[in-house]
Amino acid sequence: MHFLSFAKGALAMFWLVALFNLVYPSGEPQQRPLLLAAGAILLVHVGEAALFNRKLKTRPYPWLERLQVLLFGFLHLRGLR
Repeated sequence: MHFLSFAKGALAMFWLVALFNLVYPSGEPQQRPLLLAAGAILLVHVGEAALFNRKLKTRPYPWLERLQVLLFGFLHLRGLR
């Protein structure tokens, strides 16, 4: 379970860097690849949230679960049992 916590922390840091890059754009060599990676990861996580929507509806707080899937993707779904 320690790996999942580490991976979630790393992904949270990635989202913070991507958000910081939107607010304060960095130079051209770093900005575009970071935004493309963030967009691709967000698209994949939206697909995961749509795919596992039925399972997420049964949870006590489904909107919180969906938000965590959007942020952490399969790492959050793996923690659900």
